[in-house]
Amino acid sequence: MPTLIVASRSFVCAVGAVPSASTVYMQRLIAAAEGAGWPVLGCDRDSIPDVPDPVVYVTTDIAVAAASKLNLALLEPPFDLLTRVPTRFLRREVESATFGDLARLRERTFVKPADPLDKWFDAGVYSDVRDIRTRGLSRPTAPVLLSEPVEWSVEFRYFVLEGKAVAGSPYIAYGRTVWNGTDAAMPIAGLRLVEELCAAMKGELPPAFVVDVGRIDDRGWAVVEFNPVWSAGLLNADSRAVLPALQRATRKRNELTEEDRRWDLRS
Repeated sequence: MPTLIVASRSFVCAVGAVPSASTVYMQRLIAAAEGAGWPVLGCDRDSIPDVPDPVVYVTTDIAVAAASKLNLALLEPPFDLLTRVPTRFLRREVESATFGDLARLRERTFVKPADPLDKWFDAGVYSDVRDIRTRGLSRPTAPVLLSEPVEWSVEFRYFVLEGKAVAGSPYIAYGRTVWNGTDAAMPIAGLRLVEELCAAMKGELPPAFVVDVGRIDDRGWAVVEFNPVWSAGLLNADSRAVLPALQRATRKRNELTEEDRRWDLRS
């Protein structure tokens, strides 16, 4: 029987305060896992339980520690996967670079850290590297993604397992969040794009991942970004349907197949 490991089983919220989004996500996953008969354990960076069949859903700050402690491979999309997406699914220019390359910035460009666990500066539109606040860090070799700035009217998030979307949620509409943190049916608005993407990139996508898609007003539907399942926000996705994707993305390192090794980025 799998054991779900989450960042915490004890959630403290001041009277009258609104619980954090990550707290809400974990509470829903705990309920789904226990409903499926899975044991659930909480952890932090210094107390990660060792169990035979772990399935991990944790915050980004302890994901690497959890993987190391449990000898796990947490499968995920390559940092430059977005640059490999066929142009018809992007509808904009996207490229990978290093932070040191940003000295050549001369025009407005959307810049973000490529590693979803290492958000050491804020994603945004920049025209000069000196405008990027790096919290006092210097990482010239750190990977980044660059893209043409576009306006997204709506965005949706989909959880994909073995090439098929299994859960999803609205994300943003006209600059405002539109999810409320409850389980809901998978939206169909961006589903066709996800299905076509998975068919076109068969063999180039990990077995379980999250993809955000959206509509660019003057261009149409496009892929926004990819993320790992094990640290992505659920939004309104059906937590029961997300559990198998989490399980597929969590592998004991000594049991990895050759195919799975492609998606183990932190070994």
